[in-house]
Amino acid sequence: MSRQELLDYLLKEIEKSGIETFNTKSFPLPAAVNVDDKIMIYNSELATPFGLAHELIHILNNDIHRGEYFDAINPQETRANNEAILLLWEIFEANGGSYEYFNIFVDTTESPFELAESLIRNEYIEMHEAITEIFEDELKVSINKQEMHDYIVDYISYFDVIETVSIYEFLDRYHLSHNFYNMAEKEFQELFGIG
Repeated sequence: MSRQELLDYLLKEIEKSGIETFNTKSFPLPAAVNVDDKIMIYNSELATPFGLAHELIHILNNDIHRGEYFDAINPQETRANNEAILLLWEIFEANGGSYEYFNIFVDTTESPFELAESLIRNEYIEMHEAITEIFEDELKVSINKQEMHDYIVDYISYFDVIETVSIYEFLDRYHLSHNFYNMAEKEFQELFGIG
């Protein structure tokens, strides 16, 4: 789904919620909703998918006392930011997106990178752990030191320069259980001559 398609979709969802929308390029903010009066004003030149999803979350939660536009300590604003990212991620996945294309997700939705990464990574890890827990008794996966070594050599061959290594990303890329974290960490250290 392109950025414009996503904007159109979110505007339709806002209108379905009984909110009348007004586009005005002179509005100084990307978007603002008044749930009581059932109106939303937005500036189509400034509006982002993240911003519209944020306002949609306010509508769905019937938030009426929100404070300032960028009030990060207001619980309603924090919740709207978090839930907007999760809503956009759900749409992204429904349209064929996956964690491997996280940067495309951020570019398309214009979500705050650090917040999106934190939330999506937690969702992804929780899902992986839940699946592992469900099938833990059925799947008895074992891996020997040589197999781990081969996976790591393959993994590092994709990089020109390696400054840091995320072992969880490595394990996820090769569909290995996070139970192999210590084994992978030790093998990375041996390969890089650390420790």
